[in-house]
Amino acid sequence: MTKAQKSLFKGLKKDAHREAFVEMLTAQQDCMGKYGHWRPSYLKKLEKKKIKPMDFLSGQT
Repeated sequence: MTKAQKSLFKGLKKDAHREAFVEMLTAQQDCMGKYGHWRPSYLKKLEKKKIKPMDFLSGQT
């Protein structure tokens, strides 16, 4: 995630908007390649914070 993307994500207030942003981000990373490490790292971060992962994230690990 770039600094601009991180800043944009933090500005989103609704959970639906945040979920859509992460879904867009993962699709972008899948298309670009070389970012396979991001999804497991993000899932680990969510687990550490005791946040339920989004369905599209946990289904493709």
